[in-house]
Amino acid sequence: MIEMLRVMGRALRLDPALFSMVDDRPYALLVAALGIAVLAAGSTMLGHVAVLSLNRVRGLRLLAALLLSTAVLAVLKVVEMSITWSVASLVLGRPVPLVPLVVVALLSTAPLAFNFVTAMPHFGLAFGRVFEAWSYLLVLVGVSHAFGVSITWAFGFTLAGWLVIQVISRVGQRPFSWVSSHLWTLATGRATMVTSRDILSGTPLIPVSGLHKEVER
Repeated sequence: MIEMLRVMGRALRLDPALFSMVDDRPYALLVAALGIAVLAAGSTMLGHVAVLSLNRVRGLRLLAALLLSTAVLAVLKVVEMSITWSVASLVLGRPVPLVPLVVVALLSTAPLAFNFVTAMPHFGLAFGRVFEAWSYLLVLVGVSHAFGVSITWAFGFTLAGWLVIQVISRVGQRPFSWVSSHLWTLATGRATMVTSRDILSGTPLIPVSGLHKEVER
């Protein structure tokens, strides 16, 4: 736990030495990076605890929801980074090992560990945008180190990855929505109204039916 927090602090500071370690010893950081992703998912769910309570998601179902949100967050980051890796390898003509970029993807969730503050009224959304931008900076620095290119090139590669994700979200809208809804219902016993675009943009699988009922009152 202490080591994970130490790694997280270095990631938040965009410590160049940490990204050099990712290149040299990615497996040594993989466990800590996974722990950071779990913490980020838990914090995000904490920010939506009111909605979860309205939907009576508690106990083991709450734990299942946490594990599912962690898995979705981690998979999304890894998929986006894999696409970035494919584009960059094609352009540069010299592929690099994928594992360092997977670690970078997981480390980039470090700012999302503060997502619980997004539950604040009025300012919560603004904080969420700041955390997302901070997370993207981590990706930029990580990609730049992994491929040995400038930040400008890293921006181009990550932008290409983001555009591909947007295309996938539109092409696979129905199947993604169906799978996500069934997974959430299986884990929590509650329905979800999150769309495929929400999922692919990193939104946690939070049901909003209870929130809608509360608003109708």
